[in-house]
Amino acid sequence: MKVYFMKKDALEILKSNLELTYTKYYTESDNKWLWDVCGGNPFGEFKEIPDFELAKLDSDLTIGEVEFNNCKFLYKNLSFLSDSQASDERLWAGLCHSVYYPYLRKRWGYDKQQPKKPKEAISNIKSRFFFSGGTRAGLYRNTMAKCWWVGRNTFDKTKANPFEKLDILGSNDISSKISDIFYSNTFSSNALILNGIVQGIKYFNDAGTQLTTKEHIRPTLQLLNAVGGGIILDCLSSDDIADIFMENIHGIIQGDTQGMDFDELSSSEYINDDSVDLAVSDEQNRMDEDDILYVSLGQKVVVRTDSTGDEKTYKIDYLKQTGDIPGLVKELLGKSIGDKITYAGNSYTIIEFLSKSAEI
Repeated sequence: MKVYFMKKDALEILKSNLELTYTKYYTESDNKWLWDVCGGNPFGEFKEIPDFELAKLDSDLTIGEVEFNNCKFLYKNLSFLSDSQASDERLWAGLCHSVYYPYLRKRWGYDKQQPKKPKEAISNIKSRFFFSGGTRAGLYRNTMAKCWWVGRNTFDKTKANPFEKLDILGSNDISSKISDIFYSNTFSSNALILNGIVQGIKYFNDAGTQLTTKEHIRPTLQLLNAVGGGIILDCLSSDDIADIFMENIHGIIQGDTQGMDFDELSSSEYINDDSVDLAVSDEQNRMDEDDILYVSLGQKVVVRTDSTGDEKTYKIDYLKQTGDIPGLVKELLGKSIGDKITYAGNSYTIIEFLSKSAEI
């Protein structure tokens, strides 16, 4: 099996001309039409690997079970990818338009239906076959990329079952879990925090308590996110995270008010596993990794000294000598662009977040 990436020019041509070509995803059973639109071969060969199959869409499995299994299949067989390579839109657009083109058409019902709303159809193609809304959104909305990244973030080679964490999360409502745990809340990319979340879910699984994403997991993740604005979650242990997680869910089950009300949340990214074509608009819930909402550990932040107008870039990190966070840097945590900070008698304004782009 050959793994192909999409050439940069072809990627730009296809994405910019979807208003003219989107119907071909519904009418063309193979990808030969890409050569005509792109004026030549749109692909470059990346690597040849042993053949493997995805979970069958025409089996007795639900859509959720299919995608759950594909998280394992894709990561296991493409685990050689570096994080940088696996963050590149060209790789996933290439796979979605080459070897997995028939799978995506069948997955989303394009082989059996015609688009009813052009704007919605184009938006869906952008997020399913390409990246839409920026790199981070692309990683967890692209049909293939999201499976690889969930597999990557839950894989633990030290375990007898390396996908133990994924098995604890389970296939039920998997698309919503991917959105809530891995996409909407960026701290879940931290293994320690994710371990605490999984530990909390396992506690309820073992107790025979059925949790739902909407009623229990989502508001508890929102609480963790809020807690992270006041303290540094990285400083807590997995057991601490699990305790917060379990305590909040117990409160929700008992009818206490400590669980956050879902109806007050603004996110609309949640996808029903049982729906073949329930879409997320390109206008909804955009989250680009270059548009980070608040300062967190690991970021680089450009800060202006208000009295002099001087600008300086700070890395939000611990001091190597002591393990402490410098005073001004600590004050920046949890703040957003435009916020003002007073430290040691001086006033500072956050003016920019810096991030790196990744390429194959």
